[in-house]
Amino acid sequence: MRSIYFWIMIFIVVGSINLIGQTSTKMSLENAIAFQNGTRSNDGKPGPNYWQNHADYKIDVELLIDKSMLSATETVIYHNNSPDTLNKLVLRLYPDIYKKGNARSWPVAPDDLNDGTIIKELAINGNNININDSRDVRRSATNLFINLEELLLPSDSLKVDMSWELFIPKTQTIRMGNYGNNRLFLAYWYPQIAVYDDIDGWDILEYFGTVEFYNDFNNYEVNITSPPGFTIWATGDLMNMNDIYTEKVIKNHKKASTSSGIINIFTVEDCRDNRVLKNTGKNIWSFVANDVPDFSFATSLESNWDAASTIADKKTNRRVLVDAVYPDSSNTFDKAVYYGLISVNFMVDSLPGYPFPYSHITSFCNGENGGGMESPMMVNEGDPSDDGSAMSLIFHEILHTYFPFYMGINERKYAWMDEGWASWLSYGIADNLAPDYNYFSRVSSSFENMSGKEKEVPLMFLSYQIKDYQSYRSHSYTKPALAYAYLRNAIGDSIFKSALYSFIDRWHNKHPGPYDFFNTFENISGQDLDWFFIPWFFSRAYADIGIKKVTFDNKVVVENNGGLPLPIYLSCTYLDDTQETFYRNASVWKNGDRGIIFQLNKNKKPIRITVGNDIVPDVIKENNEIMIE
Repeated sequence: MRSIYFWIMIFIVVGSINLIGQTSTKMSLENAIAFQNGTRSNDGKPGPNYWQNHADYKIDVELLIDKSMLSATETVIYHNNSPDTLNKLVLRLYPDIYKKGNARSWPVAPDDLNDGTIIKELAINGNNININDSRDVRRSATNLFINLEELLLPSDSLKVDMSWELFIPKTQTIRMGNYGNNRLFLAYWYPQIAVYDDIDGWDILEYFGTVEFYNDFNNYEVNITSPPGFTIWATGDLMNMNDIYTEKVIKNHKKASTSSGIINIFTVEDCRDNRVLKNTGKNIWSFVANDVPDFSFATSLESNWDAASTIADKKTNRRVLVDAVYPDSSNTFDKAVYYGLISVNFMVDSLPGYPFPYSHITSFCNGENGGGMESPMMVNEGDPSDDGSAMSLIFHEILHTYFPFYMGINERKYAWMDEGWASWLSYGIADNLAPDYNYFSRVSSSFENMSGKEKEVPLMFLSYQIKDYQSYRSHSYTKPALAYAYLRNAIGDSIFKSALYSFIDRWHNKHPGPYDFFNTFENISGQDLDWFFIPWFFSRAYADIGIKKVTFDNKVVVENNGGLPLPIYLSCTYLDDTQETFYRNASVWKNGDRGIIFQLNKNKKPIRITVGNDIVPDVIKENNEIMIE
């Protein structure tokens, strides 16, 4: 017999589904329960009962670069703001992706395989924990599950003390590592308390290398001991700059902090001639960052450091320092600050049109050919050989400041909620500064290679479920980039910008999910957008706009064979060599019509009619043209 608890839960779920209205046909049970509990709301705002947990981290870490290791201690105060009593704690051990015998999304170089995070000491509320005691502790691939002797009650907190060591990879650098030439970037590096949220409870997903980020908003005090001569850049603000740097460096940094002109703070030659650091021995760098979802840092023995600043918030005139760290051998990174300034200005002035939230954004060149990885206030970049790629890469990684960091998105489940925005909005500077790069047509062409095929995965499938990397890239980057572009096309620039601004304003420093995004855009636009969201995010609709027929009275019937709402570009060439073009935005499909009729000039004879262009994906080209004899 079913328990009374079972039937109560069924009643709650059914009731919540009925309450949700336009999302009723497409909401999972755990999301429906969150709406029923009042942590989410139908208008897209956080519900009256919304909550989230957070932690205060104090970390002391020493870099042992000659061994490619670090050694550290940390104290964490974890605050339970949920209505639940917690009987366990989940710690993430990201570096265990390199642990011998662990599962991974791709192979790791043998030289990088190691014993993972070596935990020397662990205590909770002053009580030592034996990590080898399976009655109290379980260690999975990249998570550590600790049964709590004293339950953590709502509105209470606990203290975690740890000391640990880890090896810094040198060959297979997954988002971080030792890149050689005395250049290192440390991310995903410290034991971190997992997110406990109103949808899933504890986030217990493993880190296999593909899916990335989901963190609470925490406070960090981090002291980093560097070897002699090494400089540190990190998330947050350097509190002891005057004790670390020479007067010349401090002066140049202050100048860059108030200047829109690019200032060279120091050069490789300055590093070699000991003109950067006051102390020729080890240094302790003290950083503080509040209300941020992660902490990363970079270090180099010899680098150029350029910087400038720009307005981050027009209402307060607050500025953001935009800086870049790179070697003399750089291909394009000597322009990184310039590209960074353009990027931040576009984000503040155009899209998303929201104040830049952090005090600085540092682009660190790791010396590889390409690729990049975002973290709060820091981006770890390769060094593309052409300006178009470099500019798009820098913009893409800096835009992640908003998504997923300022927004707190769970990209482990919904990578399209951050990678899609970064992929689409890159067009904003690419089209203006590198028109020959043809950024948007590249995105469209890439989508054509996947759309409608078995390997294509609907966007509302969870990102961590996708094991094929080509499918993951299309799912996380390409398809959502086009979805956002054509949503803007459908509802208009001003409404789209207002909805995006509202989404950020409502959900910054919180944890928005897909339904919060859908509901906000419907709320702000005043429209039922299911006609767009269902085919783009939930279905297996694909890109195929085709010409069905041309009637005797010069009517052209265009059909949406694939079902994706896309704009229509129609062109007709007449017998007298004149041309006529027609355009309808993506909202032309909002009423569910399968076909759209275009009336050509009745007094002329059409000889060639085409539909589509290079920025609208179309997987079946054979129905895009009709020749009339």
